[in-house]
Amino acid sequence: MTRSREEIFLYSLSAYTAASLLITLLILLASLAAMRFFFAGLCLALGAPKVYLIKPLLFDSCGFAVAAALTGAFQYFAVSLFRFCGAGRGALASAVLFMSVFCGLFFWRGALYTSLGGYAYSGLAVTLAALLGGLEAVFLDKSENPWPPSTASYFG
Repeated sequence: MTRSREEIFLYSLSAYTAASLLITLLILLASLAAMRFFFAGLCLALGAPKVYLIKPLLFDSCGFAVAAALTGAFQYFAVSLFRFCGAGRGALASAVLFMSVFCGLFFWRGALYTSLGGYAYSGLAVTLAALLGGLEAVFLDKSENPWPPSTASYFG
């Protein structure tokens, strides 16, 4: 039984959407955990009274850096796998654009009641990282794809 290209694209798009939202939630939790670990490490290094002299912006920037790095890396690998569905670059780029905005809004809404939610543009780091990672995977050559060519048979 063979499937049409449109059916394969829709299944791949729904899997990409679900994986992106799940990973964005996990990235939010990982960035909050990184902030806690950074704070605990500074407590051990400087002592508890002196760690409160450091501005909270340093801890928040640690969380945003972790979120941006993990989002960019995940989107690169997810979109490079998504390319095997056989869609054109225009369709892939529009899917990446939609998911980057949607993941940024999802991150912003999830971070709203945490320490990262105090910034009006908290989802912007995730949006830009998803755009950079995803569009890099859309426009790379087929020979540079990080997945082995044997996975192409799963989509055919």
